[in-house]
Amino acid sequence: MMLTQEMLREANIEVWGGFNGKLPPVSIDTRSMKVGDLFWALRGEKFDAHEFIKKAFAHGASMAAVDRKWSEQLRGIPPPQTLLVMDDTLKGMQVLAKVVRKNIGSTVCAITGSYAKTTTRELVAKGLATSGKVMRSPKNYNNEIGLPYTLLNLDGDEKYVVLEMGANHAGEISKLCEIGDPHFGMVTTIAHVHLEGFHSIEGVQKAKGEMYQHLLKDGFALVNLDDERVVEASGKNSRKAGYTMQGIPDDWQHSIYHGHLVGLDAWSRASLNVEGMTVKLQLPGKHFAQTALGAYAMCVEAGVEPDQALQAIASVEPIAGRGKIIQLERGIELLDESYNASVPTMEAALRTPLNRNGSRIAVLGDMYELGLYEEDEHRSIGRLDILEEYDMIIFYGNRMAWAFEEAEMMGVPSQLFVDETPEELAEKFAGEIPDDAAVVVKGSNASGLSRFVKTLEEIAGSN
Repeated sequence: MMLTQEMLREANIEVWGGFNGKLPPVSIDTRSMKVGDLFWALRGEKFDAHEFIKKAFAHGASMAAVDRKWSEQLRGIPPPQTLLVMDDTLKGMQVLAKVVRKNIGSTVCAITGSYAKTTTRELVAKGLATSGKVMRSPKNYNNEIGLPYTLLNLDGDEKYVVLEMGANHAGEISKLCEIGDPHFGMVTTIAHVHLEGFHSIEGVQKAKGEMYQHLLKDGFALVNLDDERVVEASGKNSRKAGYTMQGIPDDWQHSIYHGHLVGLDAWSRASLNVEGMTVKLQLPGKHFAQTALGAYAMCVEAGVEPDQALQAIASVEPIAGRGKIIQLERGIELLDESYNASVPTMEAALRTPLNRNGSRIAVLGDMYELGLYEEDEHRSIGRLDILEEYDMIIFYGNRMAWAFEEAEMMGVPSQLFVDETPEELAEKFAGEIPDDAAVVVKGSNASGLSRFVKTLEEIAGSN
């Protein structure tokens, strides 16, 4: 990405030292930084990355982005390397990212929602890549740092940019849209998540709906017609298309993408028919058929050939923590859904192996950021009818004690573990899994169940 002097002035950034105009890859962590990177020193409540600038240069950083407070200590001494100096490095990152966004010709597609954001992002990026170069948000970089980081790491010649937008409080999506200026926007779902910051489902709807209110003037909205709150949130946008795996609403006056479920395999990987084309998805879970349909709709509206988009979407494999199936010894298979959790996604994960022969065991961890709804949401897990389809439910964590109480009253075979570390739980559990069993692991990332999965794989992996 090339930065002109005008772009730097617009972002109120001074350059100390030599600069040829080419913005190097941006890094915010010296542990993952590569030689030649620009180290962007951010300040937080519990850290100050300015303390690592000397280390960054020692590791080969070519430049550093610093705030004026730090630069004052140089007092006329020539800087060790080129510095980008600004009043505040977080605000400076955001403003420069906005300037970069304004100066690229890429089509920007933005995705938010209560769940399925990351999977949708991966599917959309894969579909768009059949038509041109794509940059997408890496990892879970979907917040006020991650989104500008993504834009600052553009090469500048991308045809498409796919931005994931996360939020846990009102106004966050608006702010991210102001930086990213999306042409296309999608809200995947609206559900009881992040209630600690949103306070109610109405708060979730209002916050996620900010996506549709802050598209570019000629922006286009993709609307999940199977979620009434998403339909409501789409409001009066005149340019939009809906997608549905169910019936077409009578009052829908816009274009529509209608998907049909043709079949499911043992792990509920869907065979999906859209507009006469049928593909088999690689993602385990019936619910991913709708996710794929939404991604397809966004790709087609963005100009991709329908058949190429659908075939590419169908080829996407699940990633760790988000639906990956791990082969263990003795024919045991584990569904790793350890990255995040809510009541709807936990129920969907539990339904995933119902077509599979053999015993079924679930390991369910705490759900976080539920605020005043924490007890109610966990108790609702223990009352799910789907639990009766399992031979054993392992509840893990203090919050899951509420779910355990409800499950016991329903007569569901279950155990509660609170004091064990994830590693200790895996060691205790490994030898008790029946041959050929299906194991579903689901919980919020903070529950630590990714460590449970890693340890179990080390103990009982098939290799």
